[in-house]
Amino acid sequence: MFQDKDVRATFKNIILNNPNRPVQLEIQRGNERIPLSVTPEVGEDGNARIGVQLLPNGRIVRHRTSNIVEIFAAAATEFQRVVTLTVQGFGQLISNFSETANQVSGPVAIVAIGANIAKSDAANLLQFAALISINLAVINILPLPALDGGQLAFLLVEGLRGKPLPTKIQDGVMQTGLMLLLGLGIFLIVRDTVNLEWVQQFFH
Repeated sequence: MFQDKDVRATFKNIILNNPNRPVQLEIQRGNERIPLSVTPEVGEDGNARIGVQLLPNGRIVRHRTSNIVEIFAAAATEFQRVVTLTVQGFGQLISNFSETANQVSGPVAIVAIGANIAKSDAANLLQFAALISINLAVINILPLPALDGGQLAFLLVEGLRGKPLPTKIQDGVMQTGLMLLLGLGIFLIVRDTVNLEWVQQFFH
């Protein structure tokens, strides 16, 4: 992986400017330097590239109907599917945090991904918006301070104890949780801003 942005840009330009022509590279593996020849292939967008990329492996089929019952049934099925996948995703994040933490995106990356989806197929933007809304809803009900789930947790403790927790404890927990959430938000914004160039290249 190239650490220097100028080196990455130079390497990218070399690949783009040599479609279907061998490019001589030299890679270092440990203390050994290995000569390598690669031939950039021209993709569907007309740009030369090497390596692998994500491409659609199916065709989207939209079914039009005026049957209200069928529409609500399909919407309910899709909603259940997205909620299930979202909960499973949070479960994997908690159980395998070290490997999945890098997949967490902040506002900057979400806007960048949404913009690219709108460019390719604006209709898919509605599904993306629904996915974001469901994710926010699931996050909001988690028993985390400063969220509705945290308030529910306090009410549950109050129900079990027969009386609420002391106000100082509740305020302390809420303030600490709010600071952690704000810190996480700032971290994600900074990280995604730095990596925004990579995000744009990924979708191009």
